Amino acid sequence: MLRLAVSRNAGALLRRTAPPRVRLLSTPSEAMEAKLRDELDAVNVTVEDVSGGCGAMYKAYVESPRFVGLGVVKQHKLVQGVLKAEIAEMHGFTLKTAKPRGD
Repeated sequence: MLRLAVSRNAGALLRRTAPPRVRLLSTPSEAMEAKLRDELDAVNVTVEDVSGGCGAMYKAYVESPRFVGLGVVKQHKLVQGVLKAEIAEMHGFTLKTAKPRGD
């Protein structure tokens, strides 16, 4: 019982004190979202596990200024290139991309 309490407290302490770049991501969806934000300068990203929690199928929405001037196929290829290793482990991946709306 004490061991469980100590490990919970240690995890909570780590989450509160770790710098944002070092924090552990709790789900594969969050890890993929962070990767897309970092590598594509995405302004709006959602990655959702649609397999009932087993991680076999994901649905993603990515909005990035890097998509300006690119067709849908090239936008999708950029995203798929960033998530190549993750997609290789999936059964299915649905993707929707968009360019940010202008002012």
